[in-house]
Amino acid sequence: MSVINKMLTDLERRQGSGEPAAVYVAPARGQGWWMLLLTLICGLALGILSWRSWLYWQQQQERSHLKAVVLPPVSLPSEQAPLPGSSVSELAPQIPLPPAEAQPAPGLSADASTQAAATTWAREASPDPLAQAQTDEGADLDEMDEPQWQDGEPSDAELQPDLHAELAVEAAPEPAPRRAPSLKIETVELSPAEFAVLSERKANAALVKGELSEAEAQFSALLRQTPDNEQARQQLAGLLYGQGRLAEASALLEEGIRRQPDQADFRLLRARLALAEEDKRGALAWLGGARPPLASNLDYYATWAGLSQELGQNAEAAELYVRLLRVQPDQGRWWLGLGIAEDGQGHGERARDAYRNAQLHGNLGEASQAWLGQRLAQLGP
Repeated sequence: MSVINKMLTDLERRQGSGEPAAVYVAPARGQGWWMLLLTLICGLALGILSWRSWLYWQQQQERSHLKAVVLPPVSLPSEQAPLPGSSVSELAPQIPLPPAEAQPAPGLSADASTQAAATTWAREASPDPLAQAQTDEGADLDEMDEPQWQDGEPSDAELQPDLHAELAVEAAPEPAPRRAPSLKIETVELSPAEFAVLSERKANAALVKGELSEAEAQFSALLRQTPDNEQARQQLAGLLYGQGRLAEASALLEEGIRRQPDQADFRLLRARLALAEEDKRGALAWLGGARPPLASNLDYYATWAGLSQELGQNAEAAELYVRLLRVQPDQGRWWLGLGIAEDGQGHGERARDAYRNAQLHGNLGEASQAWLGQRLAQLGP
């Protein structure tokens, strides 16, 4: 604190005595060489920029001057001179234009674009010394900006694309009017096999739907086309039998038997029709007219054996039952039929054995079982 007090005291003393205070002057720094270098670089950059700007301005002035020159219309050697009232736009279709200037610039009308193209072509083809001199001066600049024209004469479509498109649309032929849709029906002849398949399909579909008349018509047509069709004949005979038309059904089956004498189904159906008319002997005659394979016609032989037994032909009935039992020995009703046939011939021992086999295998109704018990009791042990 003493040093500060001394300084303050000394300052007051000097102020009181009027002595000027000492002023500290900072020493001036010397400018370095880098400042000079920076100044030179900036000056050089400004000079280059000014020179490039002046060149650009000159180019723009020359281009605007060239575009402003308008020459009088040039008459072609093969064309007549235009009339005094004609304009550049009237000569435009006759002047070949380069492909790049065929399309008008956006925002310009067709006349303006055509006049500009004609003026440019006239400028290039004109031998005017002023235009030639100006072109030589800016040759280097024009080579960079102006497009190089392709050799060859442009087509009409390239010169006036809009007009060419309109003419093409007008010249295009009108589309032929559409004809109204028509239905064409052709007659196709089916082979017998194809007709049989189609008729059978229709007849079966009618049977499923319950349309019996349609089914009958289809089966009849099928038989007229293929008279040896067994399935169609049986189906039609069944339809006629179901409607009570027994005579027609019998005639249909008899015709089938004449065509195919060994056809077991036709004979069996015809025998059942005879039984429906209570003609047992006629039914037996139809069954006895053929001997089809036993294994595939068991009902045929069983019906034949039963009719023979009822009509008292026990020997024939016994023979038929034996043949049936050789194929199916476990059928009680056939053992019962064999026992009755043997009993009718007076063969008690054979009848008793057949009755016992019938009881053993069963498959009999209550009435048959009761009668069989009574008959065994009568024959004794």
